[in-house]
Amino acid sequence: MEQVEPVFKGNGDPWNIALVDNDSIVLDYLASYLGSLPQFNICWSMQGGHDAVNAYHRSIISATNAPDLIITDLSMRGMSGFELSATIRFEDDHTPILGFTSYMTQPYEVDAVKNGMQGLLLKGEIVPLVSAMQQLLMGEPIHRSNGDQYETPQKAYLRLHRQGKPAVINMSPNEQRVMELCAQGLSTRAIAHITGDSESTVKTYISRAMKKLNASSRAEAVAKWSQKTKF
Repeated sequence: MEQVEPVFKGNGDPWNIALVDNDSIVLDYLASYLGSLPQFNICWSMQGGHDAVNAYHRSIISATNAPDLIITDLSMRGMSGFELSATIRFEDDHTPILGFTSYMTQPYEVDAVKNGMQGLLLKGEIVPLVSAMQQLLMGEPIHRSNGDQYETPQKAYLRLHRQGKPAVINMSPNEQRVMELCAQGLSTRAIAHITGDSESTVKTYISRAMKKLNASSRAEAVAKWSQKTKF
């Protein structure tokens, strides 16, 4: 396999890399391969978007575990890679986020930019991945298929703040859980049985989620939720 000349931090330390992928096999492979390269240290890995957000918040408290780069899958239950990127980018103006997908990348490049990513690559192409990682870590931009550059983390951060907080950030964990169950086609009664809440409480969560998603009906809220968290 072709090798990429390793690039380290200015002090010679390896870069901290965070990985997010709902496929445990892919996650383990990435962690094993990238972690075997001297220029990278895998600081944490997660299988879901919500867990990744929590891991990110925990890691930035520690000077040694904060990621220098986040690599995320796109298609994940509950919170897609796009929504994960928008959530972190709304708080973070410096950490590059690189999308990684099994699908053709071109149709999703606009969404990648919209949600604050600095690049989008196809899974299975390890050498281009390592090269792109090092480009971003050194502050060099990645180009889209049309030749345009992806935004820098700071530019994406400023744009998202002008547009307002992403809907998922505004929603409480209970509201998010109820919307995920709604998206699975469950009734209010069935959701109440699963969550242990009263049907009235479940309806309240749905009502609040509808307002935050700017939806006029439960069906519209489910459609918007699914669009934001899946693709």
